[in-house]
Amino acid sequence: MKKENPLFKIIYYLLQITWGVLQNALGFLVFVVLTIINPTRKRYFYYGAIVSTWKFNFSCGCGMFIFFGHGETEKAKKVIVHEYGHTIQSIILGPLFLLAIAIPSMIWAFTPCFIKLRKKKHILYTDLYCEKWANHLGEKVTGMPAPVM
Repeated sequence: MKKENPLFKIIYYLLQITWGVLQNALGFLVFVVLTIINPTRKRYFYYGAIVSTWKFNFSCGCGMFIFFGHGETEKAKKVIVHEYGHTIQSIILGPLFLLAIAIPSMIWAFTPCFIKLRKKKHILYTDLYCEKWANHLGEKVTGMPAPVM
């Protein structure tokens, strides 16, 4: 695990709350609702991102917020790297993040025809451009391996 750089954190937050304001507003709203619904859920920081656990069996990143549903397994340690990669995409793409990353990612993850296609053709979830890129960015910044799923 790479040591966190204080300057990186400042730049990370500054870009998230300016250039990435749309997805961070949405992420903050979900974070607040989750906190109200269940104030005892585990929350922590991961390289500046705010991680909030939830009961759903999937994880997602929105701005500097990560909503994590994979528990504390070995696979989970890799999934958090992937989700962190989405937070870096937020910084790079700013207001385009929702259109270029979030929407295609959600469609790829939850649309039955794509679920069947991945299963039938043995296509990895991380083969989609935005998921592959999230793995790459997460690994680059954290120095940890991302999942192959």
